[in-house]
Amino acid sequence: MHLKKYIPILAISLAAAGCSGFVEITPQHVIPVGNYYKTEADIRAALTGAYGNLRDIYNGFWIYFELPSDNTQVFTENEGSYGEFDWLTFRSTGGVSGPWNQGYRTIAAANIILDRIGGIDMSSELKDQYTGEAKFLRALMYFNLVRLFGNVPLVLKELATEAEAYTYARTPAEDIYAQIEKDLLDAEALLPPKFTGVNVGRATSGAARALLGKAYLQQQKWELAEAKLAQVVPAYTFEPNLAKLFGPGNDNNSEVIFSVQYVAGGIGLGNSFAHAFAPQKSGTSVVGLGALSNNMGTQDLYDAFDNNDLRKTAYMGVFKDGTNPKIYYWSRKFVNNVSVLNDGGNDWPVLRYADVLLMYAEALNQNNKTEEALTYISKTRVRAGLDALTGLSKADTQLALEKERRLELCYEGHRWHDLIRWGKEVATMEAFKAKYRPVDPRLSNMSVTADRKLMPVPFRELNLNPLLLPQNPGY
Repeated sequence: MHLKKYIPILAISLAAAGCSGFVEITPQHVIPVGNYYKTEADIRAALTGAYGNLRDIYNGFWIYFELPSDNTQVFTENEGSYGEFDWLTFRSTGGVSGPWNQGYRTIAAANIILDRIGGIDMSSELKDQYTGEAKFLRALMYFNLVRLFGNVPLVLKELATEAEAYTYARTPAEDIYAQIEKDLLDAEALLPPKFTGVNVGRATSGAARALLGKAYLQQQKWELAEAKLAQVVPAYTFEPNLAKLFGPGNDNNSEVIFSVQYVAGGIGLGNSFAHAFAPQKSGTSVVGLGALSNNMGTQDLYDAFDNNDLRKTAYMGVFKDGTNPKIYYWSRKFVNNVSVLNDGGNDWPVLRYADVLLMYAEALNQNNKTEEALTYISKTRVRAGLDALTGLSKADTQLALEKERRLELCYEGHRWHDLIRWGKEVATMEAFKAKYRPVDPRLSNMSVTADRKLMPVPFRELNLNPLLLPQNPGY
């Protein structure tokens, strides 16, 4: 774990009043840690910088959490960059270093805030709030890391030297999850239920509860998941109109529990979703600027929607490359015309109400409350113009839930670890490979084995710190 660039210095930036959502507008500056953390304003600015890290992380979140699944693919235009994630041929010398480094960068920032805030003269209310936010961010990063890599180093304090970083071995995943749970229980007790004005976008008590429920669910702690998610369900409003869920002007709507805030306008705070996700061959018919054909929907995803499902056209666009038989299924959730390349202002939803409803339904069904589970599965179906579900067995309800999560949350980075939680990643991807390899020979490269549920620890980290050995199985 190479933390040299994270330990002695911290990028700090200030939140400007009057902006839309919680973001930093002024450029980040490198400030020695020893000369900082003297006032409440210092802590606030440091915390804003930690939130700012999320924009880089979630700009590429789809690569690690959606692309490996049967939902999306990268077309030949850009397969050299992302083929290893599309075909499950993850490499320790490949792109896995991104989420590792970005995750620990944010954890380091949260640890510094948590270690230093006790000595700062500030109100107890703000101290609690900032502590809760830092713990939420640390938990979110560890939740991403433990799902991707399994056992990872558990660092819970400020590190003063590079040598100190190399004293950390990998901590068992169950202990990582225990710390995630502790941080989120603390955060929900410390955070307010909502923010207004320029503070919209900060983590709330509802976000902490929703993430904790998600962590319980991923561990199949069904009773704990049900109890925690039951606290979230009454606190938010279901957005009935699909047209108001995504895209500029719809950010921070009633269904958003926590999202990563982006701002357009040529100030370096935008995202690359439109550029990355639009079909390259479409010219200017889908987006006005260049496109790369990444995170494109698969034929399998498109066919999974019923023809009368309103999400089929609300969530997916279809582009045909002239006389070429290739069809691009692009994401209407994230693709919109932008005036500046990589300057999208639409947010990335980390936690939204539909996800909570379906997680709650899954926990209810696993706890043998099947009829109640069906009422929550039906909410997203009815919004999509489909009939409510009734009278299904527990097993059939689980299958309906799995399909509903796939359709409702497509492109958002849930599918791959849903499959892993259900123990279906190998069978699903084997079936996908067998079905589509005749029309897409590239799928011959796909490595569908049980060890793909984890990605390899980056080679550079193993080389710098042998305590991180052994490597994950299969690499």
